[in-house]
Amino acid sequence: MKRQLFSIVLAVCFACCAFAQNAAPTSALRPFDKNHPPVAPCNGSCLINYNGGPVFETAPTVYIVWYGNWTKKDMSVIDYYFAHLGGTTQMKINTTYSDSSNKFIPNAVNHSAKNDYHDNYSLGKALSGDGQIQAIIANAIKGGHLPADSNGIYFALTYKDVTDPGFCSQFCGYHSPSNSIVSGKTIKYSMVGDPDQCPSGCETSHILGDSGSPNNDPGADGATAIMWHEFSESASDPEVNMHTAWAGNFCGENGDCCAWIFGNVKTDKNGHKYTNKIGTKRYAMQEMFELTSKSRSGNIPGVCQNIFRGGPAPSGVRPARTDGHPRGDPTTLMVFAVDRLRTGPRTIFRTGHAW
Repeated sequence: MKRQLFSIVLAVCFACCAFAQNAAPTSALRPFDKNHPPVAPCNGSCLINYNGGPVFETAPTVYIVWYGNWTKKDMSVIDYYFAHLGGTTQMKINTTYSDSSNKFIPNAVNHSAKNDYHDNYSLGKALSGDGQIQAIIANAIKGGHLPADSNGIYFALTYKDVTDPGFCSQFCGYHSPSNSIVSGKTIKYSMVGDPDQCPSGCETSHILGDSGSPNNDPGADGATAIMWHEFSESASDPEVNMHTAWAGNFCGENGDCCAWIFGNVKTDKNGHKYTNKIGTKRYAMQEMFELTSKSRSGNIPGVCQNIFRGGPAPSGVRPARTDGHPRGDPTTLMVFAVDRLRTGPRTIFRTGHAW
């Protein structure tokens, strides 16, 4: 009996070590910070670099592991978004990214509720970090609940009663590749926590000053917004830190360039704020970095957009300041862009403040 117990403990230790070999991901969406508002038109200079790595050349499949007591309503809000994202003008922004084979990300996404798995707190409510996030995804695959798909993006969504070191204080979500989840495959995965746990730092509707949210579910709406950030970065830089594709020292990856910049914010008939209509539902989303050149050499310019616009960088966009301070009065909530591509006011928030 002692030998059996020792063998079990040893096996668990080896498993933990295997996942621990992957360093904690650095590609993270940082929480909203009122002391460091974003500097329009981008978070830093509106430039990004291609580093030789791959992009998703075929439509990725989105897999979701619901970790904890997510409700059916939560699931429907998020599932609907990814089931209808492909073919939209929002997703088209990501089609401006290509790799060394000159293939571009397609305007297509595969997802349905069949790509979901519910994990009822198999590792408890106090997670120890990225190693256990990877283990949650690995267990879903090993258990036959989800396939081992190197052309997929796996989301581990932790419910609001689950703690994970760094969530809310250092990040709202992150993405990374892993060679540990499935032996012989590079699995692209992302951790996104329920922003209901820290609405002032990670929940989009709260940050926009909305007492509710477009789908009357602030946690799920907020999680969808974080997932859009991580999904876009996974699509354009799926093997970050292994074979990095699109990232740079200017504003980071494409999602980072526009983090907490919301663009043209509208109000629905119920008074809730939104930026994009996907299918029949509305969502409040950050803008995404649309490349304005097809080149992959040098510093590539782009612009933050709610939807694909096309064409060169707006002539009215000013270079971003690099001193960490916003231009103008940080209490002004609406900024009217001077470039010819925008027709509405841009709303740029960072923890309750605006650019």
